[in-house]
Amino acid sequence: MQEKLNLLFDITILVVNRKMDGCRSGIYFTAANILDEFYKREEFNLFFYCDKKLIPAIEETDILKKYNCPVINYEDMTTEDWEYVKLKAKRNKMKKEKKALQKTLMSILLFFFSLKMKLSAKTINLSKYDKINAFFSPCYRIPEEIRELKHIKKYTLLHDTIPLILPQYFADIQKGNSWYLKLVDTINKEDYYFTNSESTKRDFIKYAPSINPAHITTTLLACAETFKPSSPDKTAAAVKKYNLPQDKKYIFSLCTLEPRKNLIRAVKCFIEFINKNNIDDLVFILGGGSWKGFIEQLEQEVPEFDKYRDKIIKAGYIDDEDLSPLYSGAEWFVYTSQYEGFGLPPLEAMSCGCPVITSNNSSLPEVVGDAGIMIDWDSDEQHIKAYENYYFNASLRKQNSQNGINRAKTFSWAKCVDLMSNIIYKELSNV
Repeated sequence: MQEKLNLLFDITILVVNRKMDGCRSGIYFTAANILDEFYKREEFNLFFYCDKKLIPAIEETDILKKYNCPVINYEDMTTEDWEYVKLKAKRNKMKKEKKALQKTLMSILLFFFSLKMKLSAKTINLSKYDKINAFFSPCYRIPEEIRELKHIKKYTLLHDTIPLILPQYFADIQKGNSWYLKLVDTINKEDYYFTNSESTKRDFIKYAPSINPAHITTTLLACAETFKPSSPDKTAAAVKKYNLPQDKKYIFSLCTLEPRKNLIRAVKCFIEFINKNNIDDLVFILGGGSWKGFIEQLEQEVPEFDKYRDKIIKAGYIDDEDLSPLYSGAEWFVYTSQYEGFGLPPLEAMSCGCPVITSNNSSLPEVVGDAGIMIDWDSDEQHIKAYENYYFNASLRKQNSQNGINRAKTFSWAKCVDLMSNIIYKELSNV
């Protein structure tokens, strides 16, 4: 029987995205599922770590309520810290209520209060970490106080190098103010890293030369077990819930509406496709968080957009329980992203038996394999041809539906965390 290890899990990303809205992304769901798997493991005693500023919000984080794990740095919060949190909450409330003068006065008070806190800050007692064997971060950099502790093995899950490859899409990267840059700056040869694909592993070796290739392990991700084919009745209920056309077939896309997701091209090519083939029984449903200016840019790209406005439908944020029904009811799923670290949505779609069209770059071939149509992200011609192949070939849709289900079964969170657990145990046994 293996000796139990004390694993400290950074829950900060789960607290940051505690509200169910469009801000939740693949990184959030990845962290949630990995935590769930680690919690099931008898070989670990699990402890939580949270960024100190967010500790008061833990009680508002519903996803954490099912876990009986102590927050190891909870007592680092002083009386002044709690007072500061209360003042900040009042200031934010005034901001929402548009009480400009009161908000300004409260901001000034907060500024002087923060100075007082810095002057009277107590030294963090690090002895509480003596019993910890390993620290796992699902995305953020290793906290400074943990980095100082040599007896703790540090593990970080790296998701992608997209901000380094496509910085023009990330304003905070261009300003030099980003959690991601802080993460990259702390990458070193001593710590250990998991990557969500071989593509991401290659990218970090290229763009973060301080990393030790021997300390990187690829652990392919998965999607929740709830993603599976749904009945037509459940699909109909979801279609009605989001006020989607009930008399039309639909294709589906789910992602944040941001430039690198290539939705402008996907939608523009859809319009060309239905116009070219005189199709009137199909709409394009866009699920996910909003991107300001999306429709305005679409109007610029497509001069006759008004004519097709009823064919392009923004469903907005989709509740978790409605994703499988909407995937299952779609004729096909479109995800022709410019670049991905992994690509959870195509895997979710395949799990539900929905045929997929994805781009053929970065990590997506590792996810989709030969179970879908893969095209160049920047080719209008290939987009339109892929749409035509699925629309006019029911047998291809049926074949890729089954191929996708079979392919998706090879991914699981248990397999992902098995590999992580084995690596952690292996490294600690060499100490």
